[in-house]
Amino acid sequence: MFCVNSVRVAPGVRSASAVACGVVLSLLPSIVWAQDVVSDVVVTANREPQPIHKVMADVSVITRDDIERHAGAGVADVLKTLPGFQIVRNGDVYGTSSVYLRGAESRHLLVLVDGVRLDTQSGAGGATWESLPLSEIERIEVVRGPASAIYGSDAIAGVVQIFTRKGQGPMRMTLGLGVGNRGLTQGDVSLSGGAGPWSYSLGGTLSRASGFNTRNNTKAGTRASDDDDYRASSAHARLGYQLSARQQFHVNLLSQHSNAGYDASVNSKFDDRSIQDLDTVSAAWVAQWLDAWRSTVTVGQSTSRYETRPSVYITRTEVRNGSWSNQFSWGGHTVRATLEGREDRLKNTSVPADRDVQRAGALGLGYDWQGQDLSVQTSIREDHHSAFGQHVTGSVGAAYDLSAQWRVRGSWGTSFRAPTLYQRFSDYGQPNLRPEQGRTSELGLQYHAGSAQWGVTVFNSHVNDLINYSDAGVCASTYGCYRNVGRATLRGVELSGAVTLASVRWTGSFNLDDPRNAETDKLLARRSRQHGSVRAETSWAQWMWGAQMQWAGARFDDASNKNRLGAYVLWGVDAQKELTQNWKLILRVDNLADKRYETARTYSSPGRTVFAGLRWTPDL
Repeated sequence: MFCVNSVRVAPGVRSASAVACGVVLSLLPSIVWAQDVVSDVVVTANREPQPIHKVMADVSVITRDDIERHAGAGVADVLKTLPGFQIVRNGDVYGTSSVYLRGAESRHLLVLVDGVRLDTQSGAGGATWESLPLSEIERIEVVRGPASAIYGSDAIAGVVQIFTRKGQGPMRMTLGLGVGNRGLTQGDVSLSGGAGPWSYSLGGTLSRASGFNTRNNTKAGTRASDDDDYRASSAHARLGYQLSARQQFHVNLLSQHSNAGYDASVNSKFDDRSIQDLDTVSAAWVAQWLDAWRSTVTVGQSTSRYETRPSVYITRTEVRNGSWSNQFSWGGHTVRATLEGREDRLKNTSVPADRDVQRAGALGLGYDWQGQDLSVQTSIREDHHSAFGQHVTGSVGAAYDLSAQWRVRGSWGTSFRAPTLYQRFSDYGQPNLRPEQGRTSELGLQYHAGSAQWGVTVFNSHVNDLINYSDAGVCASTYGCYRNVGRATLRGVELSGAVTLASVRWTGSFNLDDPRNAETDKLLARRSRQHGSVRAETSWAQWMWGAQMQWAGARFDDASNKNRLGAYVLWGVDAQKELTQNWKLILRVDNLADKRYETARTYSSPGRTVFAGLRWTPDL
């Protein structure tokens, strides 16, 4: 049971969201939802299937074809090709990674895997991006902009939802093998299909690499100056059952394990290792009770574990959440209602055993109206937290079709992020921390005609009560502590577009951001003000060819803006060919010019990276 059970309210009164958690859990066995989706439908924007051209939020979709081009890389590497995203990584693909969207903190981006929340209650929180297995993913949906009115805590900057691979139709097997420089070898297998009311998908991946020295200031002759290798494995399973023409049930499992070298200091004498495990389990019962009523009952759990050796540090986070979502539609009207519950647990030697859990329940309501040219979407949500009491967030958006090609949209919303258990109760914590709070407004213009499309979005965000780490002297702790001392303003302009010219498909994006500490007027650390990418694709001589350029302007590694990190431009090329009906060849070169650059000071980034892979789909 993970409902709110320690919240004080007025005598005789119980918050609707506190009741919500109990209602949800009384309905659920112990199972989170991932809807079946198709390419022109998204579910993340408002938790229900919706045609992508009707979505009012700024949305991007990454398909399986996009993912296969990035074999051997990580989820963060795929996201950085999208508008608004920047990544910072301490070394190789399994090094500690941060993902910034429109300049917001990494912890302000909600991450879901098949509907299961990913978060860590250690440190400042946020998803452990380096533990997400790219090979097990079918599709990624991204929603830019505040979404707390739909999803609650964490969604200040947006939402990234990851869908694992699914099966349908005749049995299909795929085997893959890839090799690359720096000792990279990777193999994967998947089996999927369906029979009668059943559908299934199974898969697994093994990879290893000798790597490179992830620190560029190590002392020669020490263990820290050697290459930092890694080995990793992942697996997924999905089983679905069609209960009737209008009801379906499915269960999803995902597991990832990695063991990677890193340098704890510049003169380390040991083989320092970081070991990470991610496990998620989810299930859903989706029912179309009436033509006008659709409901989804969901439950899931994610477990993130991090360990270092030989210097032992272990932290483990469990996040459980369940929901009952309903959508009522008639004519151009839609009403949404969601009851949701969540429990977070942290096992960390720095956090007392009697302070290792926090709970929340929520009630969310929404109303959407779709007219001939005008669309309106509104949402409101009340979260009831075991430590902070009630927290209400809301959003409103509208879109107007100026013509068959032009559309203008605008939105406003509030959001929040609850402090982690580590920020409150560790040796560096403050029990009375307040949730971080945001409000965002944005205005967008979109054009679509044939193969040409482009859009521009202007956004303005304010985040108050930012939780920053303060040095000793301002806190009771002699080590320093976390405090609500910050305010940030995140403003910018985002451009994106796509067009086909002379059989070449061009896509690109450009961001001009201004992420600042409102207290000091300094730029937020490790975020460029200008960044973007351009990609070209074409088919020639029975090959599919691609080339891409990514760039990022200069930024600062520290909050005081004294340590400058240089700008960089990265080039990449890739090619694919169907050798036969059953064989496919994939080639890719990243950082073609072997550019040396840093996203975090003193940490190296990969040089030129070469990958070649074969995929075999035998006739069964």
